[in-house]
Amino acid sequence: MSTESYFQTFRTAIARIYRTHTNGITTVVGAGFLVDNRHIVTCAHVVTEALGISRNTQEPPTETIELDFPLIAPGQKVKAKVVFWQPVNPPQVGEDIAGLHLEDAPPTGVSGVQLVTSSDYWGHSFRIFGFPQGHDVGVWATGELRDAQATEWIQMEAIQVPGYQVEPGFSGAPVWDDSLQGVAGMAIAAERKREGVKAAFMIPTKVLVQTWSLLSQGVQQQATTPPQPLSRVQAIKAKELNKRLEILESDFEAVYNQLNYTENAQTRNNLQRQLEAIEQDMKKVEAQLNELGHGRN
Repeated sequence: MSTESYFQTFRTAIARIYRTHTNGITTVVGAGFLVDNRHIVTCAHVVTEALGISRNTQEPPTETIELDFPLIAPGQKVKAKVVFWQPVNPPQVGEDIAGLHLEDAPPTGVSGVQLVTSSDYWGHSFRIFGFPQGHDVGVWATGELRDAQATEWIQMEAIQVPGYQVEPGFSGAPVWDDSLQGVAGMAIAAERKREGVKAAFMIPTKVLVQTWSLLSQGVQQQATTPPQPLSRVQAIKAKELNKRLEILESDFEAVYNQLNYTENAQTRNNLQRQLEAIEQDMKKVEAQLNELGHGRN
């Protein structure tokens, strides 16, 4: 599968998880992602918030959870039940992980993500889609991965200013690693105690798999050996194409986030057309990089 195809599959797999309050109002509480035909991974604390129960609930909840896949089938809600439960229990490794089973098949076009692992994440750029307060339609954030802490969570840092950072509402979201070309982990927590610190954390795929063995079926271990070197001409082409791709990704993120603040129908249509045009340009650049055999590192 090509790089572009992997990322498009990643987008379809992102789930938006809801809570229905006693007054009938529905709110978005976090994210999750499809890992095979019927199973979703998310945070245990996202599930407890969706159900309106104690955050540190130790027994697996039995209530039904509602979710949809906003980037391919917004509003087409499906129901799910908890089938795996690792409750919030700091500082235990592998805490705060929940597995859901969809009661019905997901909408057409939704596919499970490609899970990837590595022994070194430092400096890898990432992309993530989440639902911070006031943004139920979702926003994109980017940054760089660092290294693990004692709980084996990997630190994530936002490096773009301006731009969204990982914050509450991103919990449970899959983290796309540009270098590994797959999902390297799940967003778990954002730094909220220190003003000005744009850092968050993810549970890496390795820990997810060690905690829930079902996930081991879809893991791809990335080789640590470098790709075959390009010729000087190819290297120059790859460098320029990667620069172009970074610009397009930044443009896509800016237009997408602008769309969230726009209510005028005509302006929204214009922005949607811009997104489609940028996405087509990204596909063309990624196809050229694939032909060179040298995607982004």
